[in-house]
Amino acid sequence: MPANLTPEFLAARQRLNQASSDEERMEALQEMLATIPKHKGTEKMQADLKRRLAKLKERAEQRRRSGKSGGPSYHVEPEGAAQIALVGPPNSGKSSLVAALTNAKTEVAPYPMSTFRPIPGMMPYEDVQVQLVDLPPITAEYTEGWVFGAARTADAVALCWDLADERSPQAVELVVEMLAERHVSLGGGPSRHVDWRTVERRTLLVGMRLDLSLDGLARAQEWAGGRFPVVGVSVETGEGLEDCKRRLFEIADVVRVYSKKPGQGADMEQPYTLRTGATVLDVVEHVHREFLDRLRFVRLWGSSKFDGQHAPMDHAVQDGDIVEIHLA
Repeated sequence: MPANLTPEFLAARQRLNQASSDEERMEALQEMLATIPKHKGTEKMQADLKRRLAKLKERAEQRRRSGKSGGPSYHVEPEGAAQIALVGPPNSGKSSLVAALTNAKTEVAPYPMSTFRPIPGMMPYEDVQVQLVDLPPITAEYTEGWVFGAARTADAVALCWDLADERSPQAVELVVEMLAERHVSLGGGPSRHVDWRTVERRTLLVGMRLDLSLDGLARAQEWAGGRFPVVGVSVETGEGLEDCKRRLFEIADVVRVYSKKPGQGADMEQPYTLRTGATVLDVVEHVHREFLDRLRFVRLWGSSKFDGQHAPMDHAVQDGDIVEIHLA
């Protein structure tokens, strides 16, 4: 029986043949398994792909356990309320922004490709921390596969744009197109899975070097055309940085929920953070999974129609809500 291999499968196989790292090989093999026609004529091929992928995963796990990866780790464990990946063309200001908003020690240099590994930093925003991850630039010449994977698994994306560079529209459009080719779509709506292989990541377009080009901000807004919200910042003068922090928190799609013990005041210093759309029952499970078996009811303050009343378990909590959990 003929295999009738799809164009997507053949493109992934070509990437596999050109891969230079295990991360890229695993990504290509996963794509091949997802796009290969499922019928009797490809059963042996499917089994071979699964064996090769399993071997690579086993090797990666062995390196992780031994601590002998032969190089830096390209997976950043999420921390804080949310993880936001910074993407952009070379010299778009990603490293400068992370250095200005977090405690991370980034490599800020006037030449391209100074960032070659992910550099995470924690951005304080009011009473929570949001993780920003500075990624290597995305270029047509060379971009390692794990960079696309990092953007894919992040909760949201900050797309950096040099307002003083007239070439930015073309360079940033290329970044958007290359991410889309790897099934990572950037948009202004909530982060979500579009289908079985494509994800959409809520995106903020950050115009850097605002102090050098106010006209550049207008060009960036015109280019965005409503696809993404836009904010302009200057690391040199500090202009726009606080607004940028607020906008980054907003695209993270996080709600903060505060707890209150019966008969006591609410703890307004250490909120629980959940994804937008989380329900009262999700909050209870987040506080302690074992509470679900003993749960009697929950009182809620903050949402428009609740002021200490019993809240339905399927009610979606809002940022700033206060919950009082009553157990049997």
